Amino acid sequence: MRLIFGFYFLLGALFSCAPGNLKHQRFVVNNTSEDTLVVRNGDIMNAIDTIFPAASRLIYEYEVLDTKQEYESCKWQGDMLSIETKNGELINRSVIIESNWTYTMSGDKERTQKCSFVVTDDDF
Repeated sequence: MRLIFGFYFLLGALFSCAPGNLKHQRFVVNNTSEDTLVVRNGDIMNAIDTIFPAASRLIYEYEVLDTKQEYESCKWQGDMLSIETKNGELINRSVIIESNWTYTMSGDKERTQKCSFVVTDDDF
């Protein structure tokens, strides 16, 4: 009986040190002075989000299970993501370039990576 208890204790100790899941979130942040943004995500059944000035919107989220990975790439790897003003002006920066995104990490075992693509007036 002690042997079985010891085995389960050892197993529990090993798994408690194992890395947890990594939740990956991508946001578009509207830091323009007065433009309302329209974000079209062709990867999710042509989802369309409207983002008002000084607001942000979660546009994509997934989870990487049981990983030792420190972080995931933030750049857009899907088929299509377009960002434009309500007047139809397209953004002049690409969402597929990693350096156009910023990210923060939170949590220890169960981690969350929040990637942000910040849009300003200079992007149009």
